[in-house]
Amino acid sequence: MRYSITMSLRRSLAILFALVVILGACAGPPDGTAPASSSSPSPAVTAAPADPTPPPCPAPPSLTPGASDAWWTDRVFYEVFVRSFADSDGDGIGDLVGLTQRLDALNDGDPTTDGDLGVTALWLMPVAASPSYHGYDVTDYLAIEPDYGTNDDFRALVTAARARGIEIIVDLVMNHTSVEHPWFQDARTPGSDHEDWYRWADAFPGFSGPAGRPVWHRDGDRWYYGYFWEGMPDLDVTNPSVTAEMDAVARFWVDEMGVAGFRLDAARHLIEDGSTLENVPATFDWLRAFRGRLQGPTPNAMVLGEVWEATSMASRYVREGALDMTFDFDLASQMLQAVRNGDPGSLRIIQSAVTAAYPPGTYAAFLSNHDQDRVFDVVGRDAAKARQAATLLLTNPGVPFIYYGEEVGLRGHKPDERIRTPMPWTGEAPGYGFTTAEGPWQPIAEGVETANVAAQADDPASLLSHYRTLIRLRDAHPALGTRGAITHLDASVPGVYAVLRHDAVSGEAIVVVSNLARRPVVDVRLSLAKGPLCGAMTLDDLFAGTDSTGPTTPPEATAAGGFEDWAFGDLGPNEDLIIRLAP
Repeated sequence: MRYSITMSLRRSLAILFALVVILGACAGPPDGTAPASSSSPSPAVTAAPADPTPPPCPAPPSLTPGASDAWWTDRVFYEVFVRSFADSDGDGIGDLVGLTQRLDALNDGDPTTDGDLGVTALWLMPVAASPSYHGYDVTDYLAIEPDYGTNDDFRALVTAARARGIEIIVDLVMNHTSVEHPWFQDARTPGSDHEDWYRWADAFPGFSGPAGRPVWHRDGDRWYYGYFWEGMPDLDVTNPSVTAEMDAVARFWVDEMGVAGFRLDAARHLIEDGSTLENVPATFDWLRAFRGRLQGPTPNAMVLGEVWEATSMASRYVREGALDMTFDFDLASQMLQAVRNGDPGSLRIIQSAVTAAYPPGTYAAFLSNHDQDRVFDVVGRDAAKARQAATLLLTNPGVPFIYYGEEVGLRGHKPDERIRTPMPWTGEAPGYGFTTAEGPWQPIAEGVETANVAAQADDPASLLSHYRTLIRLRDAHPALGTRGAITHLDASVPGVYAVLRHDAVSGEAIVVVSNLARRPVVDVRLSLAKGPLCGAMTLDDLFAGTDSTGPTTPPEATAAGGFEDWAFGDLGPNEDLIIRLAP
């Protein structure tokens, strides 16, 4: 069945790490024997003719090797800033009742309909009481921000979401509180009950944060530590009393509020060692212990962490048991870089490194979040490139996260308020379907006349329809999910990014080919030296851009499970083809 719809490198060290991972994997023979000396003459070898007989298909395993069966591995997440999503009471500020009223647009719970986006999990930015618009400076961990509603409103949201097959995780901000939190106000008095819940110094300790960031802030005759700014003093989680309190907060949100897990804000900053302010060994130990205590009585409680680092460091948090999953920022950067510049080279390197660094289903793939410029602006406000970025995201083996509004091309550049603007449900001023007030809490984004849900909902060529289609394809085909392996294919045309996704349980193989160039490419041919293919195959054309034509015949599997010089077809500018190879 066919659905016809039409960042510079983050770090040079990330590329270096990727090359080390890839080259290391190829450094020696698979049997572990020592390689021959480079100075030794190579014996003459006569190559045996290739066996044209395709390999037989083995009996499928019960589970793809290395795959996780955790609930979140098969989900598509959607990040929501409640303040900007839907206003139910006309005060210009989004709230929990408004979000509940809009759930059917995200997933109506009926798999036979296709008018909803189809996401199956929500990540809510902070919803606890806070004096700021963003909520990352908490004043009460056990109460909903009054602008958003009540604790009962939150419980009603969880119940309504779960009835539609949607699970909810929330931001848990354990690294710091607000200066207005009662704990900190008490801690300002020397010798008080909460003084040692924060870090204090009698004299300036003599160091700053990265790029000279002030991290020590004067309070009378003393200094307190706050990594991000003076309004958010860091908690000292090495204090057993603080740890016990954070355990109790987490238990409250799981047991009393019904959340399915947490996104831990600033996870790499939890503990400091002198002037080393991030990724210290004690942070790994603390997170590992916190995760163990949380998941003892609730094994399915998800612990996702924000570790804004290169793949080599971010993946350590998963490999060493500190987190269930983390976001991979290198991959996000390279997906957008490839689409923007039309060059798949760095993406191929980074994706290979990510695949090698993480166990299956343990990294979150995303394009942007609430701390980054919006995707539509990053790709030059080009709708075709925005669609292609969505293709790369939703056919990736990482667990996908979509930032609200991304699916309609919502625009926005920093400062932060301008990348967190209200969701445009319609193109009609003044409220744009977000509010009945004369204006929302933050002015609506530029381009809302076309970048809104109502304008795109019934247009099969729209960005919103593209997201809906891809989410349903991912849900219907195991090979496109986290259990599907990813293998890069060699393409005959520069600018073409091609991968094979394969699920060992079902035997399903899907080829995803993207022309990253702004010009059409013809007679694309693909090759795979070694792979998982077997037996005779047939074609099932799942998705194609309007100016692209797919292959007319399936590839012939070689004895090595790959194929050679497969005539794949033509692709239009920034268009994709998704082909299922049915055994």
